[in-house]
Amino acid sequence: MATISSVTGQSTSTPTTPTATADLKGNQELGRDDFLTLLVTQLKNQDPLKPMESTAFVAELAQFSQLEQSSKQVQLLQQSITNQTDSLQYSLLPMVGRTVQVEGSVIDLKNGPATLTYALGGDASAVKVTIMDQQGKAIRTLDLGSQGAGKQEVQWDGRNQNGSLMPAGLYQYRIAAKDVKGSPVVAASSSILTITGVRMVNGTPQLVAGDQVIDRSNIVELR
Repeated sequence: MATISSVTGQSTSTPTTPTATADLKGNQELGRDDFLTLLVTQLKNQDPLKPMESTAFVAELAQFSQLEQSSKQVQLLQQSITNQTDSLQYSLLPMVGRTVQVEGSVIDLKNGPATLTYALGGDASAVKVTIMDQQGKAIRTLDLGSQGAGKQEVQWDGRNQNGSLMPAGLYQYRIAAKDVKGSPVVAASSSILTITGVRMVNGTPQLVAGDQVIDRSNIVELR
């Protein structure tokens, strides 16, 4: 966009119509249509005895041409971004139905046991996994005893502490591991999720598993 000011090589008392004056007051940065309207108005109302100098007229035409080119460049850039977004969205469709392992502590419970995966930073003499619902309320604690360092997989039968089967959906879990001295052992959790669709989030296509949006940079394994 460009801010337009009157260009003249002589001191004149060129009248300005009320409409043009209102446009100038309301739009300090003018679009190409406003620019053209202003230029035509200026030509209509110039003093015939003191017309605008050719150099000034050419300068305003050049400024209009630059504004037109800038507008087209913006349109082309926006179209390019839109095409890239559409292309990415369609390229993600083959992921629907695939199982992925991602960083995080989400459990995708379906009709049967769910797998919890994590890696221990050292040998642990006591490991407990607390499973929580979507509101963060603890519904089950698994006492797993001792485990060695490295990757671990645990099966949750989908039941709460009272033995009742929980409905299918997304849950979370928290790991508490300690070594023989009672010091905490680092546990890096990961989640095994099934991609259920592609959703536009802030104008960008993202993979989703149920209501969970998956950051593609967090995917560590495709199964």
